Amino acid sequence: RDSGRNRPVVAIIGDGSMQYSVQGLWTAAQQGLPILFVIPRNGEYAILKSFAVLEETPGVPGLDLPGLDTVAIAKGYGCEAVRAETVDEVRKVCAEAFKRSGPTLIEAPIVPTIPPLL
Repeated sequence: RDSGRNRPVVAIIGDGSMQYSVQGLWTAAQQGLPILFVIPRNGEYAILKSFAVLEETPGVPGLDLPGLDTVAIAKGYGCEAVRAETVDEVRKVCAEAFKRSGPTLIEAPIVPTIPPLL
């Protein structure tokens, strides 16, 4: 913003990983930063499940995140936030976010999978 280029800024971070950096939502809201946070929601710490597979330690407790509401969390920090279920909803929210002067969070469901690390 300070450079005058007004480029869109998009941060993509999973719902589990967001728990490690949730304070970034508050900072973006306090600074009025026009960032679009895209949260693919699979309801789990998929990357940690991948590490468990790599380390041959399956069944690690606490890696499922049922009921986590990133939309409510983002609103609590002062961000605009919506849950989008369809591609058309995602497009609409993105277009609106890029016109906004503050941060927007969009949560979109994805299919839970455990990606391979190697």
